[in-house]
Amino acid sequence: MVAAPAELGSAAGECAVLTPISHVRVSNAVAHFAQCLPFRVRCSDNLDVGLAWADRNVALSHREIAPDPPGWKTALRFDVDCPCDRCPHAKAGRCPRAAGFWREANVAEPSFIVVNPANGHAHYVYLLRGWIRTDGAAPGDLSAVRYFAAIERAYTRALRADAGYAGLVQHNPFHAAYETHSGRDDPYSLRELAAYVDLPPAPRRTVEICTDGRNVETFDRLRRWAYGAIAEYRCGSRETWNELVNGEALAIAAAVRASHPAADHPYTDAEALDTAKSVAGWVWSRYVGGQLTRVRADTAARRESDRKRACAGRRERGAVPRDVWLAEVQRRRIAAATLRALGVAVDEIARRLSAGIRSVQRWLSEIDPMIRYTPGPSAPSDFAAPQIGELSSVVSGANSKSVVCDEPKTAGRVPVGEANGKDAVSARSAQGASDLPMLERGVREEACPESPMAYIQRRIREITSRPP
Repeated sequence: MVAAPAELGSAAGECAVLTPISHVRVSNAVAHFAQCLPFRVRCSDNLDVGLAWADRNVALSHREIAPDPPGWKTALRFDVDCPCDRCPHAKAGRCPRAAGFWREANVAEPSFIVVNPANGHAHYVYLLRGWIRTDGAAPGDLSAVRYFAAIERAYTRALRADAGYAGLVQHNPFHAAYETHSGRDDPYSLRELAAYVDLPPAPRRTVEICTDGRNVETFDRLRRWAYGAIAEYRCGSRETWNELVNGEALAIAAAVRASHPAADHPYTDAEALDTAKSVAGWVWSRYVGGQLTRVRADTAARRESDRKRACAGRRERGAVPRDVWLAEVQRRRIAAATLRALGVAVDEIARRLSAGIRSVQRWLSEIDPMIRYTPGPSAPSDFAAPQIGELSSVVSGANSKSVVCDEPKTAGRVPVGEANGKDAVSARSAQGASDLPMLERGVREEACPESPMAYIQRRIREITSRPP
């Protein structure tokens, strides 16, 4: 789709033709406008029907478009219908001055102007370098919103634009039904726009509210009170805030009823409570005004101290005494050594004790340097998976005199164990009696009446029975 020719409003006076969006001159403000559109945009061909959401490329084919994302302002927009107050075409007909009235008003050059050729009415668009956030998510954005609103009021008065135009919907500069006049290519900052006009003072809010509707009067008085009171109760509970607003609403409703004695129908407390529910919910969740008072600071500090105290209490309740923890670790060490002495693989021991393989290896190395683990493929155990009672019997058996079956008590060599002939324990049992370690420093046992397996079990009991 090719739009109508666009007359440049710059001092150079060069002309350009607006082509589809993929061929628009990169430095042109219209191209910048198209590039900054969100992925989904509200658009319409008939504003009487309303706006509908559509993809960006689809929205650029409609007559009217709402380019701002929800909660943001990307540009200043003005609807200049006819600045000629005393001309016949002020109320109807085509106005020839609307498109170029910004020169007579001595204001900044628009980024682009979209003109309706049927009546000459124009939409002025001033693109902003930095977008303005208007949803109130951050308290620091409030000053920027006020600055934006002051500039908008000043330009509306200077351009004699429609004061009721909210700037939500504008003419699509890419639609063939409109003429687009390009202006300054670079976006504006608020400071640059404010240099062309005198900013009017902000409108003063009236304290006294005069209205014929009792619901409206109650709502206005209640919300103004809530704006100043929420700072004191923000750190409290929501229920306390609701009760406070309900009480204030009933008091305001009684005063409103007294000030309107000639009303035709009664104004009940239920209506006032409905208003209080709306005000309490909105102010609690959306209002960001007010300052951090001493009450709020003290409440926040108290809540933080309570949270730390509760966290410390939970840790103390879940903590295990050191002697109990050490006893449990020692029990698992003895059980691991006993199972390993019986020929159970390390991974099987880890599974039975619900521990890691590295933990089992560390336990076995801490019990006695004789018991070591040689890495290799996991061998299936000769024993079935123990039940709860069996595991406790194995653990308790580590402290008894005899854990395994009777073996021949010979002082010479013994056959390799049938359970697992390649592990370190069985290989150690194949050594002669003269190769056994000394029982005490400097003394070697000459005639050992016990087997190597029984000797290993005895050494385990001696080491584990030593006081720490």
